[in-house]
Amino acid sequence: MTDIDPDRTLASLVEETPAYARTFESLGLDYCCDGDRTLAAACSQAGLDVDDIRTRLSEARDSDDVDDYDWEGIAELADHVISAHHDHLREELPALGSLVEKVNRVHGENHPELQDVEAEFRDLAAEMHDHIDEEEQELFPVVGRLDRGESLGDEEAARLREAVRTFEEDHAATADRLDRIAELTDGYAVPEDACPSYRSMLDRLERLERDTHMHVHKENNVLFPRAEEQLSAGTAEA
Repeated sequence: MTDIDPDRTLASLVEETPAYARTFESLGLDYCCDGDRTLAAACSQAGLDVDDIRTRLSEARDSDDVDDYDWEGIAELADHVISAHHDHLREELPALGSLVEKVNRVHGENHPELQDVEAEFRDLAAEMHDHIDEEEQELFPVVGRLDRGESLGDEEAARLREAVRTFEEDHAATADRLDRIAELTDGYAVPEDACPSYRSMLDRLERLERDTHMHVHKENNVLFPRAEEQLSAGTAEA
């Protein structure tokens, strides 16, 4: 019998063992924006047998080839988010946007859904660019101050908490757009007439979705709660 506790939340399971993310992705279980559900509750809602899923998670853990993340502080985690996710997005989004536009131009007549895919992706890319810039300019510097042990005034603490709520709302909106793109492409299914560019577009869109889920998980379920813990501790001491 597996030792995975079904009463653990999806977010805490992935935080402890990042390899679980792949299993949750394959099952359509949201561990980032909806990661506060327990494994048992998530399986029940999805009509999955929790013991079967626990077995699959154990197998994923035993064959884990994903590096564990052990950040010493929230500033180090913020730096990791920038280097592992933000920098990648700045490079990938324009290139992928050009590819989406090309595929729609060439195949749009036979696949009219591609027009909606391009429109959704265009809005998604613009929103993600603004979002990561705002995090780096407004949120992460304050996170660095907290990590250095600096205390924040009441007004600044309130602004930080409001910023976190706004970023979490942005994450939920991003997840909705990614879900819409997945629906429009029938789960990134490759049509029979797909050329190499079409196939590449679908593969890169799917990888963008998976990377964004992990990106959001690190912020919503690790960085933001740890920042709140330090913020609350500083407020209590004051």
